[in-house]
Amino acid sequence: MSLEYTLGEFLVFGLFTFGGIGFCVWKRRQERLSRFIDLTIDGIVLSSNGVIVEVNQQAVTTFGSFSKYQLLGKNVLDFVAPISKELVKEKLAMSRVDRYECTLLKSNGTPFPALIRGTNISHKKHLRLSAIVDLSELKKTTQALEALNQTLAQKVEEHIAKNRQQEMVLFQQARHAQMGEMISMIAHQWRQPLNVLSLMCQNIVFKYKMNMLDDTLMNTFKQDSMKQIIQMSKTIDDFRNFFKPDRTKKVFDVKKQLLYVSEMLKDVYATYHIELIIKVDDGLKLESFPNEFNQCIINLLNNAKDVLVNTSIKNEKFIVISAFKNEEGKVVIIVEDSGDGIDESVLPHLFEPYFSTKESGVGTGLGLYMTKMIIEAHMQGSIRISNAQSGARFEIIL
Repeated sequence: MSLEYTLGEFLVFGLFTFGGIGFCVWKRRQERLSRFIDLTIDGIVLSSNGVIVEVNQQAVTTFGSFSKYQLLGKNVLDFVAPISKELVKEKLAMSRVDRYECTLLKSNGTPFPALIRGTNISHKKHLRLSAIVDLSELKKTTQALEALNQTLAQKVEEHIAKNRQQEMVLFQQARHAQMGEMISMIAHQWRQPLNVLSLMCQNIVFKYKMNMLDDTLMNTFKQDSMKQIIQMSKTIDDFRNFFKPDRTKKVFDVKKQLLYVSEMLKDVYATYHIELIIKVDDGLKLESFPNEFNQCIINLLNNAKDVLVNTSIKNEKFIVISAFKNEEGKVVIIVEDSGDGIDESVLPHLFEPYFSTKESGVGTGLGLYMTKMIIEAHMQGSIRISNAQSGARFEIIL
């Protein structure tokens, strides 16, 4: 049996059978009824022909009244805001209605949002029981939450924008550091052809003074000098392409790309007697950004080179680059050196910005950080570092 119907029976019996029972019995039932409905958390309003005949204490509180006698004898529509009167009239005409929301008026005329449900409990006596819940606090809380969500969303966007700006600054710093390394590599690669050109010029001058110049010698000089100049020009093009931004994914051959990088670095590494060994399956393809791939590999190779230059091990120095496809069909690239390895306490911090194991003023601490950012954020891959038997081991999965 529903709460409304139980209260209805109680109210009908208590209010309209006084003629059949004694006053004392009726009074006790009224008191029991009042205590019972005061236990409910809803405001309870009993009306007859639209006139309020009984309310509980919660209803008195809901309507901001001092006592129930401010409500008794008044028409229920007197406590309905104009904006909701037609709706409430429509609902009052129904024998039973589920919860609906409307705007009511407190005793002082202040509007407030409310949730109402009602039912007729005696057609003969035209009695109606209504349960009312004040939604003011709930609305305020909801509005506060919405405002908080908007503020939070704005703060998140601002934080994301700030992080992006910081990342761009770090990226630019890393690029500048790489440009310095590139210039050093270009200098290394240009040194040999410049020496050759210098010797050729000295030789041609000597032949001229000895009156030994002829067409054959001049043609040979032209061909040999142009060969050196073309090689130097190619070096510039290679490094210019390295810094050229590329936002389009391309399918490229991993082995060819690694050989291309190795070719750019070989003269520098030869200076330090470091051997680059490439072990890659033929036909291994990858759909990604080739320039960013090159950048990451160069960062790892330069990191390994710096370790080997300062290593205490006097054995043969080498860096092995291997690549293969794993069981999940992903491309795995491993860069492993023959250095001293990495201190276990340092491993968790190697990918942090500005963290460097090199001497102050030697390293920027951005190379490995940017490598991780490029691989994870741009190439949707992963990178991890560990100590292998020979030295440090970087593993990239794309």
